[in-house]
Amino acid sequence: MDRALVDRLASSARTRTARALLARALEQLDERHELGRKVAWEPELAPILEEFIDRLTAAYGSLTRVSGKRILDIASGSNSSRSPTTGKRTAMFEPWFARLLLELGAEPVALDGGDLEGERFEHHRVDLGKAGALDFLEAASFDGVQDSRLFGSPEFRKAYPRQRDHKRIKAEIAGQERRVLKPDGVVIHSDIPRV
Repeated sequence: MDRALVDRLASSARTRTARALLARALEQLDERHELGRKVAWEPELAPILEEFIDRLTAAYGSLTRVSGKRILDIASGSNSSRSPTTGKRTAMFEPWFARLLLELGAEPVALDGGDLEGERFEHHRVDLGKAGALDFLEAASFDGVQDSRLFGSPEFRKAYPRQRDHKRIKAEIAGQERRVLKPDGVVIHSDIPRV
């Protein structure tokens, strides 16, 4: 992977220790998932990773505090995800957040309707539009939760095109997030407005 890309992505970490941890994680992502080649092919992937890094830093203060945290990634993206603009298979919506968490020493649990086979973290194929779809997750069992990009997913929009469905699903997911978070857990990022 291009050293300039590693340096650019790692520069957002606040301390030398966090930068070194992040640089190692990015190198592992390149080795395991061809991150450098995919960023070269789809440059929009780099800002997505920067966004994930910034979210984790904001939520935990430092990337060094992510290790050991059990974090739920709702609508994680998958190995079969499609671009909302082209409809073609894209690396931009692979499960990069969960992959990054794993390389930082966290315990990610990814949920998506697409293919996550072969990933090294716990994952479940879930239709996030169905009521009770997250009931199988234990209450108060996560240190952090992220939901992101569900409502922009072409697959989701095709399955649930009506706005009234979106309203119902947002309420369901918001309630489930509150239920599965530990009392001191954090919402890392959510596309669902909080009431």
